[in-house]
Amino acid sequence: MGKATQTISTTGLSQKHGLVTAFESVKSLGWRIRFVSDAGVIAYTNNNGFSWNGEITVKFGDDQLKVECNSASAMPNEYGQHENAVRQFVATFEKLKTAITEEEVRLKYPLYEKDFVPPYEDTLKPDIRPKFNLITGFWVFFRPAKNYFVTPVLVILNILIFLVMVESGISIIDPDGQSLLAWGANATVATLDGQWWRLLTSCFLHFGIIHLALNMYALIFAGMLLEPFLGKAKFLSSYLLTGIAASVVSLWWHDYTISAGASGAIFGLYGVFLAMLSTNHIERGMRNGLLSSIGMFVIYNLVYGSLKSGIDNAAHLGGLISGLLIGFLYLPALRKPNNARINRLVIAGAIILVLAGSACTYIFLASSDRVIYFKRMESFYQLEAKAIEVMGEEDNRPTAEQLPALQQGIRYWQEGIILINELDKLNVSSGIHSKNRQLIKYCQLRIKSYQINYYAYQNGTYPDQKQVFEINQEIKTVMDELSSR
Repeated sequence: MGKATQTISTTGLSQKHGLVTAFESVKSLGWRIRFVSDAGVIAYTNNNGFSWNGEITVKFGDDQLKVECNSASAMPNEYGQHENAVRQFVATFEKLKTAITEEEVRLKYPLYEKDFVPPYEDTLKPDIRPKFNLITGFWVFFRPAKNYFVTPVLVILNILIFLVMVESGISIIDPDGQSLLAWGANATVATLDGQWWRLLTSCFLHFGIIHLALNMYALIFAGMLLEPFLGKAKFLSSYLLTGIAASVVSLWWHDYTISAGASGAIFGLYGVFLAMLSTNHIERGMRNGLLSSIGMFVIYNLVYGSLKSGIDNAAHLGGLISGLLIGFLYLPALRKPNNARINRLVIAGAIILVLAGSACTYIFLASSDRVIYFKRMESFYQLEAKAIEVMGEEDNRPTAEQLPALQQGIRYWQEGIILINELDKLNVSSGIHSKNRQLIKYCQLRIKSYQINYYAYQNGTYPDQKQVFEINQEIKTVMDELSSR
């Protein structure tokens, strides 16, 4: 079984012009195309099983075209057929390259392009598929290796931060929000009051060991699959950028919440992966299975998060959507992994896109009425504390002092109502307006409670315990409703 090869110059010919000319040459000769790509074409000279059949490979390089013919059948009369097939192609190519106009190239190239094979199925290109590590043993998940370097570093960093937090006295099972806030969690007032760094630090904090374990499991799974495709720089930038975007979306969506965890960044990684899986960049054999499993994971977690309280679905969606955008932005670099310039450009583009968008959103939110509302609410909480302190000291005062103290307490609650009415004029969410109505009701019930005590002491009697109990029950109900918001 023989072989023939010839190289011809394509200097002065654009890649698209050369490709269209090659494709048209094959069609003109009546050969059957096996596949086409942006690297060339593979075709068969004859589809008849009773005559000689050659496999023609046309591969484009730097200013040259390599034509090679190999036997695709074992026939006794194949002598000279290889050389003849190559000569036929070269002659046809030389004839058509001047006959085909640029306008024809512009019209015909997209028709061929839609049939290009995915990069990882293109045998005309070097095999650039990522090499996956065969992971065996529990501790290997935490050991940096080739194509799996950034993932274990991020996992170890998250675990170390959690251990330091626990060592400082934070609960290992269920740390409270204020403790996380002190360590850098994301929160409306704190973050938007100039503490922008919380957008990133919150991605490395967790509400207990179970929260940490679940997130690290998801991160390891995503990293094992995605890091070999993206490489260290693009994988790390994806994690950090989508984490920041997730934190910003959480701020935008929630009136007031303390959020922390790597899940926003992890959803971002899955978003990047989904973007890649929606194209032909990943070979078809892997693509369908991964698209199904990752799609189900994302849908399940979003649905579960919408049904269960305490899960920041806004951050999940923010991470997912920003990940999809970054994934599509990275595609040109993924198609040309050896082009350092394109890789630098897409990473820089992703950084500029996410940080600029996050900065604009942050500036808008920081100057919004919502932030003004929460800052001025600190004055309300101070009034509340003073008023409650008056009632707490009631039993330790002589009757002569109790009446002025109760009057002062009533004034504190009245000032609270005035403040809430002022704040209700701000442009805030319907949820905050609803909360304001509950706060006014709460203040009014407190005033009623103080008045019962005031009038009883004024008349030299004791407060009616039935009335006091009923008022306290109403106050408790309102407080429970407020705490659930």
